Amino acid sequence: MNSSILFLAAGLTTLAASFVIWRDALHRRGVPGLQSANPITAFLAVAIGLNIWAIHLMDSFTANGINFTLATGVAVATVLVQGIYMVGIMRHGIRGLGLFLLPATVLPLLLIPILPEAHTPNWVHTSSPLETGHLLISLLAYAVLTLAAFHALMQIMLDRALKKKRLTTLIQALPSLFDIERHMMAQVKIATVLIALSVLSGLSWQWVEYQHFAILNHKVLLALFSLGILILLLIKRHRSDWPTRIVSRTVIGAYLLLMLAYFGVNLIKSWIY
Repeated sequence: MNSSILFLAAGLTTLAASFVIWRDALHRRGVPGLQSANPITAFLAVAIGLNIWAIHLMDSFTANGINFTLATGVAVATVLVQGIYMVGIMRHGIRGLGLFLLPATVLPLLLIPILPEAHTPNWVHTSSPLETGHLLISLLAYAVLTLAAFHALMQIMLDRALKKKRLTTLIQALPSLFDIERHMMAQVKIATVLIALSVLSGLSWQWVEYQHFAILNHKVLLALFSLGILILLLIKRHRSDWPTRIVSRTVIGAYLLLMLAYFGVNLIKSWIY
């Protein structure tokens, strides 16, 4: 079976999960206790399975290393995001995150088959366990920070709604500001550690492979900027120096930098050239 068909099927299955969670939020007035995670978990399990099958058909994993195209990178990142979210809803139930996260993961799955030069071999080719580990840690860091960014988005929406006293059905489906911030900061801490490990493993691989550090390139610099912003955020939040609105916007800013470092520049180059 063609991998493009599997990515399309995974996107449509995720869309079905999105429909279920939005239906429950709108028809049941967003009461978390009345929402069942079982249908959403089932849809996500199918979508993740289809995604992994598609990745397998692209011959990404070989005896000599990993051949990562743009399509493979986007697909693996989507699998990680959906997998972490699925574990979360199995442990904690529906908390409103899926209202935004699930529709957002539909888009990359539907776009993968038409990404420019997405399936060109050796977009990234790993030749050592250290490089492979660096790549996988980087994608995991991106997935965790993605969840934190969506929590930041919910925090902004809920904060504005409470200030304007406009508690719509959608706003009522969201968790409390306390729960949003608690999950977001936990994810920020994990992402910070993973990004730091990603940078260190990348520099270690460069030294082992080339006997020098290639720091002055867009990926390293953008990742370092993102890491620095997250470290500053954690320090400021620990000291209670920054209000909620600045924290949430800082998380989104750090996420955009990391996304540009991992995918954005290569995607732009693909469109231009």
